[in-house]
Amino acid sequence: MIDTENKDTKNNIYNHYLIMSDEQILIDNMINDIKKALKINESFDFETCSIQEYDYSDIINKIFTSPFVSPKRMLVLKNIEKKKISELQEFADMLKNVPKSCCLIMVYYADKKLSRKRVSEDFKKVCEVFPDAHFVVLMPDDTTVYRWIMKKMEAIGLKDRHEIIDYLMEEFSDDVSGMKNEIQKIENYLFQKKQMGLSELKDISQGLTEYDIYRVANSFFQRKAETIKQFLKIQPYLKSPLVLIDALSRVLCNYAKKSKNDKTIQHITAELSRIDNRVKTGSDFAELNLEIFFIKNLGGLNKGAMYGK
Repeated sequence: MIDTENKDTKNNIYNHYLIMSDEQILIDNMINDIKKALKINESFDFETCSIQEYDYSDIINKIFTSPFVSPKRMLVLKNIEKKKISELQEFADMLKNVPKSCCLIMVYYADKKLSRKRVSEDFKKVCEVFPDAHFVVLMPDDTTVYRWIMKKMEAIGLKDRHEIIDYLMEEFSDDVSGMKNEIQKIENYLFQKKQMGLSELKDISQGLTEYDIYRVANSFFQRKAETIKQFLKIQPYLKSPLVLIDALSRVLCNYAKKSKNDKTIQHITAELSRIDNRVKTGSDFAELNLEIFFIKNLGGLNKGAMYGK
């Protein structure tokens, strides 16, 4: 996952870094590692700012500000990717060097929609503007992501659950931050159920692989009869009915773009709004209302009446 031009990142600490990644969590992890290595006092000698929000002269002043209680002052400069190369060159011309009293970390957050080739070309151009910076590329690859997942699953006793591993790889191999949140969700749920036996825990983990609110929402708008069965399967794991209502609303927006049946759209919108209001006012029957919503409307779908068939 970590592809760096300089392999001794963890062994040496530099005054000037240029970090590129399309995963914020990897950037944050590296910044925290450097912060710990330098023993930066976060209250006095750590600052994060955007290159878009300050004049270059103000940023230079921040870089040359002396540390208060730490050996070095650390400045994280974000949004490098938002500036044109000519604008970055102007900044580089003003920043002749980074003083030993400062650790400057410039962050380039790459757009996931761009190809790796395009991202690599863009970053190379930025590196040429700052030749004295220690540049680091942190990009996920499937092999390392799989290794991470296996290590984490082993730690929580689920490494033999290949369906969970396959699910995490399929859904989050290009979204490390999302993967971390998903694994945290599984960990939290298992922790809450820690009094259960191993067989029961494995049954729960099997259910969690089906925890996909958008699968339920998409199935509903695709008129699939198994929608109700999917809903009943994930119901025990819903933190709040609101997350499913939100998913249904989002998928409804996509459906509305394709459908010309305004009455259907208005009907579904009104139904979801009614259930949403009941949840927010403390109703104890939100799950029942959702189940009735699926049964009633899928019945209409199957008969063709609701969608004008």
